[in-house]
Amino acid sequence: MYYFLGMDVWQGDGELFVSQGKYANEILKRFCMESSKPMETPLEGNWRKEDATSGEVVEAIVYR
Repeated sequence: MYYFLGMDVWQGDGELFVSQGKYANEILKRFCMESSKPMETPLEGNWRKEDATSGEVVEAIVYR
């Protein structure tokens, strides 16, 4: 198996590698964006999700 469900798959010594690089390139080609430049992720580094149970209680009706 080399390419399956939009993922490149290859094996090393006792390892399995999976990548979606080919799929990403196909999407860029489909929308004529092959020459676009990459951009860094806007999230801060080393971000940790906070525990939702320790926060303030939110009224659910507002979000319905």
